[in-house]
Amino acid sequence: MLQARSFTYASDEQKWWQQSFIRCVEVFTGRLKVWRLYAEYCKEYLSTDETFWDAAIRKLDLTVKYDRDKLASIPKTGPLVVVANHPYGVLDGVIITHMMMRVRDDFKVLTNSVLCQAPEASAALLPIDFATTEEALRTNLQTRKAAREILKNNGCITVFPAGGVSTIPTWKDKVAQDTAWQPFIARLIQESKADVVPIFFEGQNSRLFQCASLLSPTLRLSLFFKEVADKIGCEIGVVIGDLIKFEDIAHIKDRAALCHHLRKETYRIGGMDTLPEPKAAYRLDDGKRKER
Repeated sequence: MLQARSFTYASDEQKWWQQSFIRCVEVFTGRLKVWRLYAEYCKEYLSTDETFWDAAIRKLDLTVKYDRDKLASIPKTGPLVVVANHPYGVLDGVIITHMMMRVRDDFKVLTNSVLCQAPEASAALLPIDFATTEEALRTNLQTRKAAREILKNNGCITVFPAGGVSTIPTWKDKVAQDTAWQPFIARLIQESKADVVPIFFEGQNSRLFQCASLLSPTLRLSLFFKEVADKIGCEIGVVIGDLIKFEDIAHIKDRAALCHHLRKETYRIGGMDTLPEPKAAYRLDDGKRKER
């Protein structure tokens, strides 16, 4: 069981006042509510066969709307990369893992290392650490290596290629979007000749979160638990796209261009094919760009 003090977006690499600010805001805006749900699950899980992910959906009282037939059509074998936009944060990871468990048992989800801290969740995840420390760099290099091995063995990798939660580009914008997707994902696809399934999550975080994200990375981090708590009892729509065969994208040699193509296709299936060009990608391959 993850200890309460570790249940936070504050990290040791931050200055003491940043850590204190994040923890203070979290306590008053949703962290305790989410923690209590997690603690309840930890008391129950030894006496039930329910997975952590199914329990999370139940505890958060989420209604996930998606096409069951589309999910069932996802290939059960062979190298596969599932790509998705990242409008919420924790909830995206919970929902997509909950869905993928119904299709394959040889998959891993690349996600924020904060979610990976819970031992009950870690088996399905590969951690991405957004810190700038040497330890974070080692973690990300290990994750890259593990992802390659999974695809080499005909497994499935599920990933949010932006490397950060969707945000409005400027104050005047109302629609949040991913930054440019990072080339590492294209490299995974090209090296393994994997097919791709795009998934689009409908909705976005609150206007408060969007404005805070433009003001301060510290303020942004402090609000993630609030966003989770505010969505308890909500309905979230998920659109599953058609399978994209590797041979249909093999001609796109440039990795940035391939990422742009897949990002555009993901937003297209969500009915958002007129978005402006995205900002620069978060870099996970060198460990030097942070979730913000």
